[in-house]
This record gives sequence, C-alpha cells and structure tokens, in this order.
Amino acid sequence: MRVATKVYVILAAVCAISAAMLLHRYRITDGSSAEDLLSAADRLAWNNDWMGATPIYHRAELLFLQEHRPSQALYAHVSQMIPRADWDPTPSLLIELNQDLTLPAAQAAETRLRILTIEGMIETNYDAGIAEQTWEKVQDIAMRQGHYLLAMRAVGERGICEFFLGDLAGAKKLVLRAWIVAKYLHDPAAHVRYASVYGAGLVELHHYQEALRALDEAITTARTSPGVAYPTIAINSKIDALRGLGRYQEALALANDAIEHLPTRNLDAHLLQIMNAKGQVYEAQGEWPDAITEFSSALEYSQKLKSWRAITVTAALLAEAYEHQAQLDAALKNIDLAIDANAHLSEEMYYSPRNLAIKAEILDKMNRRAEAELFYEKSSTLINSLLATAPTQTVERDLLTEMRDVYSGAFDLLCRQGKLADAFSMIESAHGRIEAQALEHHTIATPHEPSPIESRIKQLNLELIQTDNPGVKQELEKALENADHDGDPPLATEVARSPLPLKSIQENLKPSEILLEYVLGEPLSHVVVVTNSGVRAYGLPPESEISQAVIRYEKSIHARAEDKESAALLFEQLLRPIVEYRAKTNVIVVPDGELNRLPFAALWDSSRYALVDHVFSVSPSATVLALLRGRKPPPALEVRKFVGVAASTEQRQYPANLLLSDTALAEPSEFVSIPESKREVETIAKGFGSSATVLVGQAATLTTFSHLPLDQYQVIHLALHGYANVQFPDQSALVFVPDDKDPTDGRLTVQQVRRMHLRATLVTLSACNTGDGPIGEADVANLGNAFLEAGADSVVMSLWELEDRSTELLMTSFYNNLEQGKSKAEALRNAQLMVERKGLMPYYWASVELVGDPSQWI
Repeated sequence: MRVATKVYVILAAVCAISAAMLLHRYRITDGSSAEDLLSAADRLAWNNDWMGATPIYHRAELLFLQEHRPSQALYAHVSQMIPRADWDPTPSLLIELNQDLTLPAAQAAETRLRILTIEGMIETNYDAGIAEQTWEKVQDIAMRQGHYLLAMRAVGERGICEFFLGDLAGAKKLVLRAWIVAKYLHDPAAHVRYASVYGAGLVELHHYQEALRALDEAITTARTSPGVAYPTIAINSKIDALRGLGRYQEALALANDAIEHLPTRNLDAHLLQIMNAKGQVYEAQGEWPDAITEFSSALEYSQKLKSWRAITVTAALLAEAYEHQAQLDAALKNIDLAIDANAHLSEEMYYSPRNLAIKAEILDKMNRRAEAELFYEKSSTLINSLLATAPTQTVERDLLTEMRDVYSGAFDLLCRQGKLADAFSMIESAHGRIEAQALEHHTIATPHEPSPIESRIKQLNLELIQTDNPGVKQELEKALENADHDGDPPLATEVARSPLPLKSIQENLKPSEILLEYVLGEPLSHVVVVTNSGVRAYGLPPESEISQAVIRYEKSIHARAEDKESAALLFEQLLRPIVEYRAKTNVIVVPDGELNRLPFAALWDSSRYALVDHVFSVSPSATVLALLRGRKPPPALEVRKFVGVAASTEQRQYPANLLLSDTALAEPSEFVSIPESKREVETIAKGFGSSATVLVGQAATLTTFSHLPLDQYQVIHLALHGYANVQFPDQSALVFVPDDKDPTDGRLTVQQVRRMHLRATLVTLSACNTGDGPIGEADVANLGNAFLEAGADSVVMSLWELEDRSTELLMTSFYNNLEQGKSKAEALRNAQLMVERKGLMPYYWASVELVGDPSQWI
C-alpha cells in the first residue's frame, strides 16, 4: 500500500482497445488454439497492453482447462490480474498469488516465472522492499531461462523499488540501465515504461523541467511504436510537471488532448486520473468553480462505473473544493458520499481517516462542534487501528504523513474548547509515533490470510465509520489489545498505538524541567507547556510566519553571520509568551515542521543567547521521552564502556558509487580530510581507560565496526562524515573508510541503523547533518532518531556542517563535563557556552543538540 503518493509510477500502464479489434489484428478466430491465444495475449502484455490481453488470456485459460493442461491454464489465469489491481485490494491479490505459487501447476518453470512477475508488479504498490526481493528472483530465473529482455525489465523494476525505498542513486542506475538497453535492443514498451518512471521520479523530486525531457521521449516513443500501450504514466506525470512549473494552460491542454485521444472510453482508471488532475490544475490557479465542475464530472463518471475507490477519492476532492467556497451543505453531502463509498473497501480503509477529518472540519465551520469532535475521535481511532495492523514501517510512515492534518485539526478544536489533556493526547498520537513503535522493534508482516481477530478488527473498522455508537470504538480498542497478546503476527504494542496519558508524562518530568510541544498550523500555531504539576496551551503566530523566520535565521547561521534580529524575533514568537519558561531551567522541546531545524539554544533573549540561562534538549515526543526513561539499564558487568571511530583522518578519494553523487546527496569533493577527528576520539577515549575501543584511519571501516559487540557498549562516539538526504531520509548516512575488499562498503544508512540493537546510554554523532530530515512529516527520519529506535537512550547530533577545530574543542569539553557528573544536556550546554564565550558565532556551537533522555549518563 502506498497512501496517495507515486500513484502514476506504480499503476500498470494498461490499455483497452476493443476485444474485437484485437482478435482481428492477431487473426484469432473461434477455432484458434489455446497456444495461439496465449501467444497473442503475451504479445499484447509484453507491450504493456494488459487490459487488451486479458479477454484473450481468459479464452486461453478455458481452453487449457478443457484440455487438462493445468500449468498453462494457471499461467493464463494469473496473467489476468494486472487490470484487477486498479480495482481489487492489493493484499487480496497478493494472497491469491502466494497460494497459486504452492499449486503443483506452478512448478513448471514458465508458469512460476509468470506468477513471480505478476506478483512483483502488484507488490510494488504494497511494499517496495518485498517487491524488490521478488524482482531479484525474476531477474535470476529469467537469466537462467534465457529471457534476457525480461531479466533487464526486472532490473528496471528493481530500480523503481529502490526509488520508493529512498536509494535515489541506486534507482537512477538501475532504471537508466533498463531504459538504455530497451532503447538500443528495440524493446519500445520497456523504453516507454522506464523513460516514464524516470520522469515520474523526477516529478516526485520537483525536478519538473528535467522530468519533461524524459516524459516527452516516452510519449513520442509510444505514439510512434505500433502496438505499444497508451503512455499512462508519462501523460499523468507530465500534467503534474506542468502544474508544478505553473504552466497551467499547457497542463489543461495536455489533459484535454489525452481525454480526446484515449484509445477507448473503457480506459476508466486513466480517464478518472486525468479528470481529477484537471481539477487540481484549476485549484492551483484559484479557479474553484472550474475545479468543482471538473471534480463533479469525474464523480458522476465514477458513480456510473460503480468504482468505489474512485468515488472515495473524487468525492473528497469535491467536498474540499466546496468547503473552500464556503458551500458547506454541498461539502458535507459529498464527504458523506466519500465515507459511504469507502465502506465498500474493507481492505483500503486508509482513505477514511482523512475523509472523517474533512467532515469534522466542515462540521466545525458549521458550528456543530460536538459532532466535529466525534468525527475527529473516530478518525483518530481508525488511524490507531490501521497503524496497529500496518504490515511494515514504510506503510506506517506513509500513513502518518498523510494523517498530519487529521491530528492538527483535532488538536486545534480541542484547544479552543479548553480540553488540554485531550488535545495533548491527540497531538502526541502524531509526534514521535514511529519512534515509539520502533522502540519495540516492530516486525514486517507479509501478505497473509487474516486471522479471526484481524477479520474482526476490519469489520469493526467498517462499523466505526458507519455508526455513532460509542460501543464500537470500545470494542475495537479491546480487539486491538487482545491482538497484541494473541496475534500472529503480533500487532503494535498498546503504548505504540496510544500515547501515554498526560499524568504519566508529568510523573516522568523533574521539578526543574519544562516540556514544550509545538504544533504549527494556520491560522494559528500552538505550544502545549507541560510541567510535573500542570499543563497549559499558548497560541502562537501562524506556521507560515514562523517558518519564514526559521528559514531566514538558518541562512544567516550558515553564512557564519550573527543575526540577533532573527534570533530575537524567533524568541518572541516561540518562548517569550510562555510564563513557565522563566521558572524552569531545563527545557525539553518537541518540535514540529521547520522547528526541527531550529537550535533553540541560539535564540536571543534581550541581551544574551537562550543557552546562558537554560539547558535545552529535544525529544520526538513526550511519550518517547517517558519510554526512554522507563528502559531497564543494561547489566553493568556486561558493558564495555566506550567505542570511538574517526575515519576521515587523512585526505583520500572516496568511490563515487559509495558517496551517491546525485543532486539530493553529497558530492565526493565534499568529503575532505578532518584530521582533528583522530585527536578528538583518542582524547575522549583516554577518559575511559582500558575499557575503550578506538578505530581510526584505515581501521575505521564499517565492516570492523559492525563486527563489534555493539550491544555491550555504553558510549558510542562516531567522528565521521555524514550527509542528509532530505527527500529520501532513509538514505541519510554516516561514511566510514571503504573496505579494501569492498570499496562500496562504507555507508551506514538510517535504514541500517534502525536494524541495529544497542543498549547505549549515549551515542555521539560528531558528523555533519545527522539531525536533518524531511520537514513537515509526522516523524523526522534522521540518523539521530534512528539510533534512538535502535536502542540508544540519547543521541548528540548536528543540524548542519561541523567545523573541524571547534567541534573537537566542543566534544572534548562535553565529555569532560560528563566525567564531572553533569547531566548529558547540561554537559553539552556548558561545552557550547565555553565555545560561545570565545566570541564564536552560533554556526560553530549551535548545530549540536541532544535528542532523547537528557538525564545523567550513568
């Protein structure tokens, strides 16, 4: 499942020319043999015309069954599944395919290869990690059976999976390889597909102008290659690219031309996509009446087709357009239509939380606030259920990202009603949710037949959106709790599904601490202030105003300038209104949006930086902080105190394929020598005596580091190069020394860190950009948070590039303060103060922050 993202890349490029025309083209008659039918259908499918091939595959299947040839019949049967993916639930299709693989008829080599190929195509729409493994099997089997062009297509499909998984450079290499081979070996269908998906990927990255070149090549190739399917992906992606460039009239003209020249009106999924895309172009122009007209036409067509998925999506778009025009009765009517349609999609309930929240928003504007609160509560409950049953962390992250507006809307309503405990619980349900669940090392669940309790949960999900009976919510929560104990596979834990109550958070705060949980939004932002004895909410300026100020201050800091004006403005916006701030010395910040990049210690309070009077630390959420503080300490006798790594102690050339030299990532030239890192690590190690392990220079390989008993170290200090991939945060990485045996083995990515099992009290990432992540998502996926998920209690990390000499000074001072008994947060603050008092700008000291539990380190 992917939630409303990358849809054009993952939908099969299906095209339906009438069956009569196809039968005539391939001279298929009533007396044609099953082999003739299968060959004709395979030719269409090879050209990505799966819709056209389907009726021919069906006829072939019936003939093979009559002839008692089950293997060939199964081949023809599974080949009919691709068009079904536009309408049927993905998990159901995958379960069916997995069952087919167990049949005796599936043991024939060609049939098994076909099942895996179909499975790979559908899995891409479910989870790219699983799909990549399937495509590797397809590539291997196809090569052994001499199907070299299919093997090369499998390479391209692996590239698509790599894109979804965040490996931009890997994806680019594989897709370009498949594209070039298809181009020069005259495989026009593959040429169209991989030019299309390459362009669609660039659209995802907002590289619109570059995307147009690839998309135009795909469209031209399709139009000049007889038999190749209509270029669905390329057309839709080009409309999006033109809209992104503000070339609205061209986007509309392309959409109109695509509708006019569709091979047949039966290409329903593509037609509906274009109609909705047109409506979104009108939205972007502010032409709301035209958007309403277009969405209304798309909805009418969806209803005529009885396409519940299309009705669910389109009616919601129409409701929001009506809401924007203050036509609230029409908006309410259409969002009810969307919710009712989703009741027909028991396997695809992930549309409903957003639609329930849209209804709540409309009811709120109609001054029906009690009803609005009810629908926000239903939306939140359904999200909890979907997250608890989500098969992979990728699905969880996609779902939470889509649901950010659900939580912020409910939070705003509850705050206005003075229900602060409920408001706090609501926003905690979003902040740090992935980190909270990851602390339990949640496992992947592959597609499987639902257990009785999972079936009951799905039924309760449906009842939840169809009734206002509070008993349904209670029964659903009980079913989820039972599934935690009895489920196979196990679901998320209770604490991961639901945040800790406010009282539990307060019990985990010390008298000197204040927790500030920020919620950015329009027209107002908020901060919830929690102490061990009280809770209060303050209204703040709108998100747009705060974000602009943060970006302006960031630019000044990165230019190594002292911008007290911007620092003072942000202090006035974010800290000055908080009465409790003056009475507390230790500030724990739960940031939101652009605030994830803001060093609060560097805000200017009248005549001094904030760090002069306060100790700052950061947590993904209040719940995560409490969970970290509740961890059992590791047995002292098993702990090896310290491991320190310094890789870039001398100038060396890193392999380009190690450093991923794409626009979103670092260039090899950026990885210069940082000789002070060796002295930094060795100086710190002296404080740990004989219990210290040090890897410097050529010894600082990822292989050597990974083979250490990392779960036995209390302190891990990594003085390495690091880079942040904001667009694909899972590929942010630390860079070790390349191994002589494998020069490409040197990147420790976010994805890899999450799979580690640590028991460290402290991980220090003395590297650049380790705290950078995607702004605006439910969780900021960065290296620091990944180490918390892996088992660390706290992580010291950086928000931007570090300067070598000042970093060594700061880090050695930090550890000296720890040895003197200071808490982790206080030790870091004192080290920063020492550097600041030398007259250095915030650039040299404010980048480093502590995430996680700021308490004593031993």
